[in-house]
Amino acid sequence: MAPTPKRKGSFFGRLGANRRFLLPISLKDVGAANRLVLKKPLHSALAALALLVLTITAISNFLPFRDPVLRLERERSKVLKGLKRVNVDYHRIKAMEVDALEAKARLLKDLDRYDSDLVLAQDSDREDLREDPLRRETKKGMKHRKCSGQGCKREVEKVSSALRAPRVFVYDLPRRFNKELSRKYKRCTTDQYGTEVLFHEELLRDKNLYRTTNPDRADFFLVPVYGECFLWQYEMLKKKGREYSFGLTNQLYLDALNIIKQYPYWERSGGRDHVFVFPGARGPTIFQDWEEHIKGSIFLTPEGDRKAAYFNTWKDIVIPGLEADAMFVDPENRRELENDFNTPKKYLAFFRGTINHRDGWAYSRGLRPRLQKLLANETDVIYDTKHSTCDRKCYRREMSQSKFCLNPLGWTPWTLRFYQALMVRCIPVMIADDIEFPYENEIDYSEISLKIRENDVDNIVEILRSFSEEERAKKLEAIDRVWMMFTYQKPPQPGDAFHTVMRELARKRIVFKNSANRTWT
Repeated sequence: MAPTPKRKGSFFGRLGANRRFLLPISLKDVGAANRLVLKKPLHSALAALALLVLTITAISNFLPFRDPVLRLERERSKVLKGLKRVNVDYHRIKAMEVDALEAKARLLKDLDRYDSDLVLAQDSDREDLREDPLRRETKKGMKHRKCSGQGCKREVEKVSSALRAPRVFVYDLPRRFNKELSRKYKRCTTDQYGTEVLFHEELLRDKNLYRTTNPDRADFFLVPVYGECFLWQYEMLKKKGREYSFGLTNQLYLDALNIIKQYPYWERSGGRDHVFVFPGARGPTIFQDWEEHIKGSIFLTPEGDRKAAYFNTWKDIVIPGLEADAMFVDPENRRELENDFNTPKKYLAFFRGTINHRDGWAYSRGLRPRLQKLLANETDVIYDTKHSTCDRKCYRREMSQSKFCLNPLGWTPWTLRFYQALMVRCIPVMIADDIEFPYENEIDYSEISLKIRENDVDNIVEILRSFSEEERAKKLEAIDRVWMMFTYQKPPQPGDAFHTVMRELARKRIVFKNSANRTWT
């Protein structure tokens, strides 16, 4: 019997025509297959198979995500639409930001003009001798030498006339870069690395002397990032490890620079008139990408190591470390030592600190253990580690009762002991070859200290004992003239470290005035 020819519009005809491409088959074909199963049970097996194929095919027509390419294209289309909306909002916000910055600049310019007019209108005596608002925040028990009389007035006029020129604009960075850290960790404001906080806070409180609120009139721009404090909380407090802690600190500086570079002042000089405070011995290396981003900027750092790649004596400023203890920095406490000059000193030399480090010779290049052996039999020498039996009062007393205070290098040449020695009238002895001191263009350090080469340390006892009382008295007189330059008074006093560092910054302004970094017509 000859096979029945397929009708043109029959279900199986369409199935045969679409046996390679099943997608055009619709749900109507599924219904026809279902009716075929019911009418012709003999063909149920074939029809059931066809029904299954057709059902899957028909459903696929309503499931576009079956095709991964189609699914990705549709998702990409949605993302593009969302991105378009975000771009529109972004440009609208940027336009508002530009308008706001222009308005802020106009207001700051007006405010600066009014401040200048106010200063000119004031009586010069009252301007020079005005009460500093910082005095109200003096710590309990901290006494200050009051400034009065014509002599004090002349001192203020001398300092002010030299330092009034540099104008510093302080960037208003989000609090996470600075104030949140100093409020959370009080240690960051009081230990020897607290200068990154101090310079920021003092400039914010400054009224008319250094700070300007108009960036267009600024000579320098302070970038207030408390990097050392930020690093300390992860590296030392939370014990997150060096690599992790430095990585976070690096990102902190990058985030700050991203904000600063939105203003035109960075590009104007390539950052050369921007000031960063790096208060630790590691200097700017706590910002791992410093060479790429801020190599030309000015660094305020206590580490004047001439061999260090990050220190440039022509642009950077060596600053004293912070000693915040009133026992050392209070002028009244020191005046007692000056009045007690006839009392003979009890010890020839003094040192308390780390001697034998777990890293061996790498720490201090073996100098401190070597000194320990050299001084072991000297009965009038204190050379010991810090321990609980001698607190800070004991430490200061032993220092003040010594003729010489030893300052051997540790990891780096810099040490806070040098400044502490000056504060208690103990002649500092530096034992470090490659070191630059603060204010070397103002102070002759040979008049106030001794410096012994590392290779000559074997002769240290002979050198110290060879000094006569007259020679020592001469050095103490020189120390008495300059010791305030190494202290950060609260509030800042004429001739203290804050004002002296600003005077150093003024010299940088003079150097940079007609440099290749500026243009004029």
